[in-house]
Formats: sequence, C-alpha cells, structure tokens
Amino acid sequence: MKKLSTGNIIVRLFRIGMKFRGWFISAFIISIAFALVGTYRPILTKDMIDHDIIKERDFTLLIHDIYLLIGLVIAETVLNFGLVYLSNFISQNVIRDIRQRLYNKLIYFKISFFDKMAIGQLVTRAVGDVETIATVYTDGFLMVFGDVLRVILVLIAMFNVNVQLSFIALVLLPIMLLITRFFQKRLKTAFGDERNWTSLQNSFVQERLSGMALIQVFNRQQAEFNKFDEINKHLKKALLRTVFFFSLFFPIVELISSVCIGLILFYAGYNALTDSNASPGDVIAFIQFVNMLIRPLRQIADRFNNIQRGLVGAERVLGIIDADHAMPNQGQVIREKVYGGIEFQEVYFSYHKKEEVLKGIGFKVNPGESVAIVGATGAGKSTIISLLTRFYDIDAGKILLDGIDLREYELYNLRNHIGVVSQDVFLFHGSIYENLTLGEDIPIEKIRQAAREIEVDEFIERLPGGYHYVMSERGASISLGQRQLLSFLRAYLTDPSILILDEATSSIDNESEKLIQRATQKITKNRTSIIIAHRLSTIVNADKIIVMAHGKIVEEGKHQELLKKKGYYATLYKDNNK
Repeated sequence: MKKLSTGNIIVRLFRIGMKFRGWFISAFIISIAFALVGTYRPILTKDMIDHDIIKERDFTLLIHDIYLLIGLVIAETVLNFGLVYLSNFISQNVIRDIRQRLYNKLIYFKISFFDKMAIGQLVTRAVGDVETIATVYTDGFLMVFGDVLRVILVLIAMFNVNVQLSFIALVLLPIMLLITRFFQKRLKTAFGDERNWTSLQNSFVQERLSGMALIQVFNRQQAEFNKFDEINKHLKKALLRTVFFFSLFFPIVELISSVCIGLILFYAGYNALTDSNASPGDVIAFIQFVNMLIRPLRQIADRFNNIQRGLVGAERVLGIIDADHAMPNQGQVIREKVYGGIEFQEVYFSYHKKEEVLKGIGFKVNPGESVAIVGATGAGKSTIISLLTRFYDIDAGKILLDGIDLREYELYNLRNHIGVVSQDVFLFHGSIYENLTLGEDIPIEKIRQAAREIEVDEFIERLPGGYHYVMSERGASISLGQRQLLSFLRAYLTDPSILILDEATSSIDNESEKLIQRATQKITKNRTSIIIAHRLSTIVNADKIIVMAHGKIVEEGKHQELLKKKGYYATLYKDNNK
C-alpha cells in the first residue's frame, strides 16, 4: 500500500468532511463568535477597573458592566457547548461515512487479498484506526481554527491595550512552535508503533480464540500465553513511549507559560509602581490576556499531538480504501439464465509464481451433466472451483461458460448462476433463517418447502425454535453434519444453474451422508453439477469422472470404464474402500 503524505491525508479528510459543509459553516460561525466574545471580556474588565471604579466611581455603571460581564460568560459557555457538540456531531457522521467506505471496499476485495492479510489486522483498521480519525475532527479543523483565531484576536487586543507588554507575550509563539514540532515528529513514530502492535495483538487474539479447541487439545495454552505476553510487552512499551512524550510535553509548556506570565507581571507591576504607561486595568487585563493566549497555544500543541494519532490511523485506513484489490469486472455479458456448459481450455494457474498448481488442463462439461473431480490432496481439485467462481483469475488459457469466456460475464451476474457447498461450512451467529437467506427476503414457507424437497426439514424442526433457532458463531452449537445440510439447503434456495459440491461429505457421519446423498440426487437433477469427492463411493453414478494428479488430468470417463483401465483411478478407489 502506497505511503501517503501528511498534507495529502489532511486534504482528503477535509474533503470527506465537506460532505457536511452546512454543519461545518455553522460551527465556524460559532467558533468566530466564541473567539470574539472571549477576547472582549478582558477589555471590559480593564474598562470597569480604569473607568467605572477608579475614574468615574459610578456604581450604577459598574453594576451595568457586571451584568454585561455575566452575559459574556454565559454566552461563552453556550457557544463553547455548541462548538464542542457540533465538532463531535460532524466527527461521528464523518466516521460513519469512512466506516461505510472502508467496509464497502473490503467486501469487494478478491480472496487473494484475504489470503495474505491477517483478519485481526483488518478488524483493527476497520474499528480501532477508524475511531482514532475522530480526533482529526474533534481536535482538528474546527478547534484549531478557533484556537488560532483566538490567538490572533488576543494579540490584536493586547497591542491595543499595551504595546510593550504585548512584545513580551510574543516570545511565547516561536518557542511553542519549536516545542510542538519537536514532539510532533516523535509522537508520530510512537503512535505508528502503537497502532502496529495493537493490530498485531488483535490479529493474534482473534486467531487463537477461533482455534481454541486446537490449542487445548494439544495443550499449547502456556506456549500461546507466552507469545501473547511477548506481544503485550511490546505494546506496553509502545504505549509508554507515547505517555512519556505527553508527560514531558505538558510540564515544559507549563514551565514556559509560567516564566512568560512572571515576566509580564513583573514588567507590568514595575510600570504601575513607577507611574508609567501601564494602568491597573492594563495589568488585570494582561493577566487575563496571557491566560487566554497560553490556553489556546497549549491546546493547539495538545491538539496537534492528538491529531497526529488520528493521522496515523487515517493513513492506515485510507491505504486500504485506496488499494485496488477488487477482482477485475469489465465483463458486459448479463444472462437471466445460463445452460451450464463449461469448458476448460489449456488452463494454467499458480497462487505463487514459482509454484504452478494447474498445468494446462482441459475438459468439457455438458449442460445438465454431473461431473466428479477426484485426486490426491494438492492435485488441484478445489482450485478448479475457485477459478470457476472467479475467486482467482487464470494465468493462461480459457474457461468458457456456454461458449463465452468467463471474464466476459459481469462478475456478480456470473456468481448468481453458481451455487457452492463447501467442506468448510461457514455459518454466521444468528438464526437458521438468517443464515439460509443471507439477507434476502425469502418467505419462510418457501424455505420449508425447499427443505422438505431435499429432506432436511426434519432436523431443523427438532431444534428449539425451528428455523428461528439462533446458532453460535460458525454454527458451533449444531453438529458438522447438520451444518452441511444447512449449506445444502442454502445453495438449493438460490436455484443455481451450476451446482458445485466441494468435498461436501468428507467429514460427516453415515446418517448425514445418506441424507446428503439423497439431497444431492434431487438438487443435481437437470442441473450442471461439479462434485469434488473425497469418498469415491459417493460419485459412482456421475456422468463423468475426471481424475487429477499434480495439477494435470490423468484419466477421464465413467466409474466402470475407469475401473476396467486399472489405472490411477482404480488404485484410488481401491485405497479409498479399504
């Protein structure tokens, strides 16, 4: 993923925020009003002291100005509330928008991307890193604009009140700028390390929780804990580095601020005692001015540090959004119905450049034909399925569907015509109904009818709640055989023109296998079917059997024909039935 500059990230985030420009404009107006009201308060205090109390000695005017001062304080409070609320409101809307963009991008990425990227790292980017971007808006554009505006207005007001005292205050600006820049560079590195170790930890935990049964059956609890502890130590170290820089930054700012206040008070006090050009009102006003100048300067520095964390998260998130990992989809062919004629012509494919998986294979499947593909592990059987569904694209050769190159079909239209039942059944946490429909609006009666047709309704009805029974993640609360049956029903509901059974009976009990065999006979009838088989006894009635070894087709024919040849298939069949 390409590296993004800080400027590019800020511009991108600002453009995304401009989707809510109406709220931004409102917040900017409130920010301007807040700065104006806050800046006028010390001026009013100076006038009250120098004129109302000392010069005019007008008690009525003093009361009037006190009411005005109270009004300004209330106005500041209300405007500050409005600014904070609006900045967070905009932030959460932008974050929602970024989450949608990121997830919408991820769900269209090709499978090879997920083969290389740890799921835990993607979860961190989609959740944790996106959340850090919020600081760019809550502490970013609006708040920094308001702080800078307040600094400018305060400086103008200070020079209006007393030029000499104002020059002392100006010393703060370059010092704060240098300190902020110094810490900004170091915090960016520290935040990057923190996000990387957080991502690694999330990935580690996610994988170990998913494979907890494996860890326990091999008694690897202590070893896995030690690995986690090592990652945790690195994460703690990265977090403590950020804490160290923050802990160092604020005392230094406070020290410089205190020295500056001391200098201003000393000079103002000295001028007041020598009857020079600093009035008592000037001194009181400047105490307020200095606090008002230091507070936004300190906040700007603090906000820049928080923004830095958000920019690190934004770089990681925008890197995913910018990445081009979607399966190419330039096909224009869209069909309401396909006949299911499949032809592989000299197809070559490799997951890695140096390791060819398919080595020029070619075969033909006629519409409505049932074809079984068999062979030893690693022969390339499941790869054929992945290519047919275009999870991956071939390196050379052609795959035709009804005489048309697979890549000429619109990708999602192509997949609408293919139903897959895989060995590794994935079920989401939710009801059986939700897992069967996957969000489609399918009447429950239609599902029941389909279940009765392939004889899987009986076990569903026995479950508490029937079709509304809520399963745990990956369907762990039901048996493997039941999961396979649900997978069969899910594929059958889509009424595909091409049905693919990828070792669907390899790891189930005999009773479930009998149910699936009966279901297979019904749903493959008058439908092109490709069956990847582990148990060769399940494919003896296939119209054609393709035998693969080491990425090549070594035999092809019907069950009895292949047995008579006494070749590779006959040996496989004999070994399979021992």
